[in-house]
Amino acid sequence: MIPTTGILAAALAALVLTALCSPLAIKLGHRYNLLDQPGKHKRHRQPTPALGGTVLFVAFWVTVGLLLVLFPRALEELHGVLGYIFAAALIILLVGLSDDLSPVSAWVKLLAQVAAGLVLYLGGMSIDPLTIPFYGPVETGAAGALITVVWVVALTNAINLLDGLDLLAGGVSLIATLVLIAVGALLQVGTVVLLGIALAGFLTIFLWFNRPPARLFLGDSGSLQIGFYFAVLSLLVPIRSYTAAALYVPLLTLGVPLMEAGLSIVRRLAAGRSVMKADRRHLFHLLAIAGWSNAQVVAAFWVMSLVFGGFALSMFYFNRLWVLGFLALFMVVIFVLILILLTNLPKLAHREHPIDPGRSNPSRRGE
Repeated sequence: MIPTTGILAAALAALVLTALCSPLAIKLGHRYNLLDQPGKHKRHRQPTPALGGTVLFVAFWVTVGLLLVLFPRALEELHGVLGYIFAAALIILLVGLSDDLSPVSAWVKLLAQVAAGLVLYLGGMSIDPLTIPFYGPVETGAAGALITVVWVVALTNAINLLDGLDLLAGGVSLIATLVLIAVGALLQVGTVVLLGIALAGFLTIFLWFNRPPARLFLGDSGSLQIGFYFAVLSLLVPIRSYTAAALYVPLLTLGVPLMEAGLSIVRRLAAGRSVMKADRRHLFHLLAIAGWSNAQVVAAFWVMSLVFGGFALSMFYFNRLWVLGFLALFMVVIFVLILILLTNLPKLAHREHPIDPGRSNPSRRGE
């Protein structure tokens, strides 16, 4: 049982650390020219620090360190694993930060993510057994390493694909984190609750600095890192709670970023393009072309995140077959609307509006 004081300490530490480090990151970014410069394929107008990932790393891990000192038993489930999580997170931070300062190859980033996934696997974080709906658990054996790495890579990139508008990735991530905290509490996985609170504390303050026009960007170091932490949290649930919902409820919580990732892969394959090549045809781009304002696009994604979160939590209180049925209906409606939007895209393209002051994140963050 997690002490209430531990929960409050985690929340307070993450909030205060982010509030203190964010202005410092903004100041250092401008002083040492660690800025994301406006350019031909970028949406923002002013050079903006992209050091949000560094702030996240400091806030998250200092909070974890304080919990280890003040409430060592609260994280005892992570004994022997936490060092591997830290090492893997550091890999993600460094490759993301390198890309923010000087763009690196997509293959280099992919290799770094694979390395991070392998580090987690070596630390004992594996999807084994794999629970198959309506069938039961299946031992993955040697394939556990591959499944775990693919899982980590997929979730690590999910948030990065959404990071194209101010408040978009941060808001969706905060909603997903809060739902994951609730899932962790319902399944009595204390480590998920505490680590989730550390992440939520950062996101809450970050949104203030990311409101249009943004003073601070997540950067690849931030968006990849958030996705990585989601992968860690989703792995901790089945490791500590072998229930049918342990693996798939966290996955459902992340429905919006995973839906965007899936659509991106399908769209690029259908067009005969490499899935590694960035484009400007993500759902939030299409909605902007259709005439939606930035605020409307962000609100739509937040609402969808809330709906997916609602479905995830409903699994604990209602008949799961009914919940899955309504989820399937919801997904059909979403995909029909997207298909209609894609069909009418040529007619809408000429209506694309000039750059909106609130649309300040570079388009490459929607990779």
